[in-house]
Amino acid sequence: MRSKLLLVILLYASYLHAQGEKKLDSTQVTDSQKYQQQPGLALAASKIFFSDKRYSISGFGEFNFVPSQGEVDTSIGDLELYYSGLYRYATFFGYRLTDKLIWNSEIQFEYIHYKNEESHLEFVFEAFIDYLYKDYLKARIGFYPLTIGYVNNNDEPIMFYSVNRSDVERLIVPSTWIEFGIMLYGNLSPDWSYALGFSQGLNSQHFLGSTWIRQGREIRFDTPKSISINPQINYSGINNLVLSASGYFGASGQGATINSNNQQEDIKGNIKLGTAFAKYDWRNFRFVSVGTYGQLSDTDKIYTQTVDDTGYGQVLGKDVYGYLFELGCDILPYLRKNKTVRPGSSFFHNNQEMKLSLFSRYERLNTHYKISPNLEQFPRAENNLSIWTFGINFNTTEHIVLKANYQHRTNFNLTGPNHINHTFEAGLGFIF
Repeated sequence: MRSKLLLVILLYASYLHAQGEKKLDSTQVTDSQKYQQQPGLALAASKIFFSDKRYSISGFGEFNFVPSQGEVDTSIGDLELYYSGLYRYATFFGYRLTDKLIWNSEIQFEYIHYKNEESHLEFVFEAFIDYLYKDYLKARIGFYPLTIGYVNNNDEPIMFYSVNRSDVERLIVPSTWIEFGIMLYGNLSPDWSYALGFSQGLNSQHFLGSTWIRQGREIRFDTPKSISINPQINYSGINNLVLSASGYFGASGQGATINSNNQQEDIKGNIKLGTAFAKYDWRNFRFVSVGTYGQLSDTDKIYTQTVDDTGYGQVLGKDVYGYLFELGCDILPYLRKNKTVRPGSSFFHNNQEMKLSLFSRYERLNTHYKISPNLEQFPRAENNLSIWTFGINFNTTEHIVLKANYQHRTNFNLTGPNHINHTFEAGLGFIF
């Protein structure tokens, strides 16, 4: 059943791709424009901004498998972090209302399961309008991905090497992170660009100790009790180098209170999260580095809030951190050296776009770097991780990738069992 579903989705994506090719100019310039990026969006999500037509249909899919892994701690409470199978498919529909006013939307479904023990089906959507006033001032309003970290705006499977997104950008920066808000963005100069967003914020009621603020993401239609701020600044003045710094600042209590000494006390749950990344492409090599540091206030009150809500208190880190270094290289040009590459292409392959990339990545993160002294005696699920990942990507075309990687994971958790996970992962990803 799952293999049939995969085949149907691939055939449907190839049909949409073929329909789009018929409607586009056949020149190389137009073809390359399909894969440009609009600030804050990944490649397929950006298609409407560079389309010659009034509307566009695009999307992506990924199918990931973890056939064997070491000890799994299911107490983290987020199936997406320890699944054995994931099936994700998204379709974007964009419409150009005027030359300056663009509608963009996404419907995504995600089915994940862990062996035959548990499964989860979820639908996610985005819907927003961009107003392109000037190059230095554009606006976006609606449900959109925040401009924070690296993967949150590069979350389509052909845009990162590993089968799964890095743990640094799942546990500390909770990608994919979508909120309702308004964002201003643009270019300050040829070398500098910016984004400044104001959004509804997270909900501390759903926080889990092992995943920090990740579970606080939710699509809400109520009036926000507080406004969060999301600034970003980018530098691209050196060829093939991108430097970016971003942040997120806001309360997560959403008006909640707890009873303390017969008095009602507000839960602020203030979040301060800073991130930075560097990406450098040199010949067939690609280097990416990401760093992040976060702080959360009122962790004592959030513990009481989660006790009142579920009967089990969540011990969250006051301070958290994470960083990674990743290096990859497309080795196919070296294997093909002095060989003639015959032209030939379809939706599923293109001889001249093929890549065979080897990569390695090191991650270090701690969800409980600092803890409130009042909570140290309580049990907690903690991710204090060191992770080495080694893998391979085979791009059959610019928009299809086959992936496999091995992870050596060490958890230095001092309050629970110290264990090492040896994990093999495999996946297929595509955009159209």
